[in-house]
Amino acid sequence: MKIDGTRLWERVQRLGQVGRAAAGGIVRPAYGEAHAEAVALVAGWLRDAGLEPGLDETGNLIAVLEGSEPELGAIALGSHLDSVPHGGAFDGALGVLAGLEAVQTLREHGVTPRRSLAVLGFADEEGNNFGIGVLSAQLWIGEIPPERFGTIRDRDGRGLDAYLAAFDVPGVPRVARPELAAYLELHVEQGPVLDGDGGAAAAVESIVGISRTTVTFTGEANHAGTTPMALRQDALWGAAELALAVRDLGRASDGRAVTTVGVFEVTPGATNVIPGGVRMRVEMRCPDETRMADMRSRVEALAAEAAERNALRVAIDPWHHAPAVPMHPVPLQATQRALVDAGLPERTMPSWAGHDAKVLARAIPVGMLFVPSKGGLSHSPLEDTAAEHCAAGAQALLHAALRLADDDRL
Repeated sequence: MKIDGTRLWERVQRLGQVGRAAAGGIVRPAYGEAHAEAVALVAGWLRDAGLEPGLDETGNLIAVLEGSEPELGAIALGSHLDSVPHGGAFDGALGVLAGLEAVQTLREHGVTPRRSLAVLGFADEEGNNFGIGVLSAQLWIGEIPPERFGTIRDRDGRGLDAYLAAFDVPGVPRVARPELAAYLELHVEQGPVLDGDGGAAAAVESIVGISRTTVTFTGEANHAGTTPMALRQDALWGAAELALAVRDLGRASDGRAVTTVGVFEVTPGATNVIPGGVRMRVEMRCPDETRMADMRSRVEALAAEAAERNALRVAIDPWHHAPAVPMHPVPLQATQRALVDAGLPERTMPSWAGHDAKVLARAIPVGMLFVPSKGGLSHSPLEDTAAEHCAAGAQALLHAALRLADDDRL
């Protein structure tokens, strides 16, 4: 069975016009007019495929192709329909449309999978309204109960409950959520690896963990002209040493980690005053929790060494750690083998960005497939993925879905 790559591409382009801004890119925040228009458009395509689309209680688009054993949990295929401000046409949208294409291909060939297949279009992944990323996935697995909806507010004080009460798409009824046995998500890589080496697609092995630490060096502010170099307690010297050491940690990881100093605040911040304090934030991302723990310890040790060398005091505050999320072995195996089924080389790589799958993995088995992002660009009006790569990813998604639909290990 071959998916219709032309149909998929035309739908990606058509959906990419919904929320198109005069200043460039797509502006499609969750529960807004453009989001409702996107839901209506995709719902129409789902009906064309012979499915009955609906919205669940938190605004997620759902359509189910019933399997031969519908009492078994369904395999969900999807991603999100919202966008970042002035984003691109592929982030999220491709995963939803590829799920639709896979299911429509099965119907056109008269194939009924053993498990039901559910196409999902999550409402809020980007977190534009409330500053909470992957919100819809959290709502799906019940991490945020309905009684808290009113406490989740936008900048103007409007609650999630008000958004949900007002969100209505004519012709798309409310439906119950299906019970899920697993979730598969096709997504653009949002990085340069596949595009850089000519890869067409890859199975995702894990979604990286993220560790963020604030390091504060304290020295002594003093006159920059009258204080000899040998007598200085320059907080910036220690911070600069640590920033370079953090860079070197990432470089020495053989591509298994990225390290960044994204905040660097110098006080008092005057040209003629020796810095008395520096506050810096270190972020590290890694798909391996053992390596991540080692890097966190190294940062603390390197900060202490830099402080001692420069006669400074140092405070270390590890304020955020989201562990790496490995893909469940059953969907991972299915996505790896699906690449071969689709005529592609088997390939596995980590995801360096978060996705709906990262949250759903806390409740059900998940797997992911990546296709290239041209130039590694994403969250940008210039985001682009070749039509043939979209088709290859959708073809692999179809094969992975069929494998999981027939797998008794779920």
